[in-house]
Amino acid sequence: MELVDQNSLALHLHSRYFSMNLHRAWLRDSTATVPLWNLSGQLVGYQQYRPNASKEAKNDPREGRYFTRLARDRVGVWGLESWEFSDTLFLCEGVFDACKVTWLGYSALAVFSTQVNDTTANWLSVLRSRRRVVALCDGDHVGLRLAKYAHDHVQMSPWHDVGDAPLDYVNDLCQRFNED
Repeated sequence: MELVDQNSLALHLHSRYFSMNLHRAWLRDSTATVPLWNLSGQLVGYQQYRPNASKEAKNDPREGRYFTRLARDRVGVWGLESWEFSDTLFLCEGVFDACKVTWLGYSALAVFSTQVNDTTANWLSVLRSRRRVVALCDGDHVGLRLAKYAHDHVQMSPWHDVGDAPLDYVNDLCQRFNED
C-alpha cells in the first residue's frame, strides 16, 4: 500500500494502534516523526517512520523505514504520556510495540537502546524500586537485554515482538501482570 498523504499515513498509524489523540506525531508527506524524551521529560531526539521505505536501509535518514536521531550519549524513551495508565509499567523496544500496550490502556515505554547508559540504568533502577516494571522483550537474544531493568519479563516468541502478537494475547499478558 503506497501512503502518499497525511490522511492515509494517519490511517496506517491507526492500524498499528497509534492513537493520534494520545500520542504526539508530526506527519509530512509519507513520514511520521515522533519525539523521544529522556526520563526527566526533556526532548532528546526523534524517530521517523516511513512505511513505504525499505527495511534494509538501516537508520538511513532518507531511505530507511526507521531513522532515529538521539542527542549524543542519550537514551530516548517514547510513551511518557501513558505514565499513569496502570500500576505496572511495560518496557518495549519500539514505538509500535508500546502503542499496542497503551492502546489497551496500560503504561508503556519504548526504550530506544538496549545498551542503556549509566544515567538511564540508574533511573530505571530507582523506578523499579517504586513501581512494578515488566519487560516485553523481542523474540531474539538482543530483546532479552531489557529484562535486567524489570521485575519480570516475557519473550514474545513465537512472534518477533509485541507489534506482531495478536491483540488479545497482549491484552491477556498485560492484564495478568497488572493484577499480580
